[in-house]
Order: sequence, then structure tokens, then C-alpha cells
Amino acid sequence: MLWRPPVGTTTLVEPLEPVPGHEAVTATVIEDDRLLLDLGASPRPSQTTDVVASFFMPDALVRVTGVLIAVTERDRTLHELIVKDIDRVQRRQAPRVDIDLAASMVVTDAPGPMVSVLGRTRNVSAGGCRVTTNQRLAGTDPVVSLDLADSSGPVVAQATVLSSEHHGSEWDYRLLFTAIDNDDRVRLERLIV
Repeated sequence: MLWRPPVGTTTLVEPLEPVPGHEAVTATVIEDDRLLLDLGASPRPSQTTDVVASFFMPDALVRVTGVLIAVTERDRTLHELIVKDIDRVQRRQAPRVDIDLAASMVVTDAPGPMVSVLGRTRNVSAGGCRVTTNQRLAGTDPVVSLDLADSSGPVVAQATVLSSEHHGSEWDYRLLFTAIDNDDRVRLERLIV
């Protein structure tokens, strides 16, 4: 199996033949090498159970059909997911291209003075982008400006934060455009082809 969810990923696990009251449980990946799952406070399935596990990744929904087996690890009962089949359902509506562009983000309804957060894109599509910066946004709905380095000026879009990660001094934001001018959308689409 080539695909592995990162440690900390939450999954929805559904037994193929559920016992009433145990139709679905949530679990967290605690070891990606063996797909070892911690069911937390969720009800425990039987020792060995055929399941479908759904992993909601940023770019796709990954549905894994397999067997969930109870194992004793680290002085507690955990569950290992033995994979039989993987089905990947694309979530993105627009393809992305890895490109480094200057970006600025402003949260217009943030409390206090309006601050422009500067960063660089990691990838861009007509529907959103990923921006890395060394400042934290003051909200979740920024106006994003991307410098395409052409004479038409920047692309400006209203966006919402789908996810963010903080690593050391960097913030990594995955943004979905919620409002963008059609001409700007076309300009972004030209970057991708």
C-alpha cells in the first residue's frame, strides 16, 4: 500500500455488519506505518471486524475497505486497519499548479487595526491557493491578493481558511476562494495550463 494517512488524522470507521448502536466510530491514526488506530471513547467493535474507513484529506476523500483487528500495544487496546482496497474520491474542483507568487492577506472584519499578512504561495488553482507566511492571520475569512507579475495587476479574491498548520515560525494556510472576479479566475486558469 503506497498511501498512508499522517499521524493524527481522524477517520470515520463503519463496520460492514454493524451491531445496533455501533454503526460508526471515530478513530485517530497514531502510527502510520501499520495504520494503528486509537478509538478513544468510541464503542469497541468485535475482535476482528470488516470495515470501511473514511479519511478526509485536504485534496480527496480516501475510503479504505479492510479489516479492523484489536491489538494490545503500549499497554492498551488499539486497533490495526488491515487494508484490502483503497478508493480515492477527488475533492478538488479545479486542478492546482505548484507556483511561487507573492501573496498578501487581510482580514477586514478582524478586531483592532487592519494588518496585511505577507507570504508566498505554494500552489494555486482557480478555486483557491496555499500560502505560507511567518505571521498568523487574525481571522478565517481573508481577502487575498496574488501578484502574477504581469501588467494586469494582482488577482484579488475573498477566501475562507480550510485548514492551517503552524510549524516553527511559519504558518501554512489552505484557502478556498469564496468570491473572485471572473477575469481574475480566467487569469489563474491560464497559469495551470
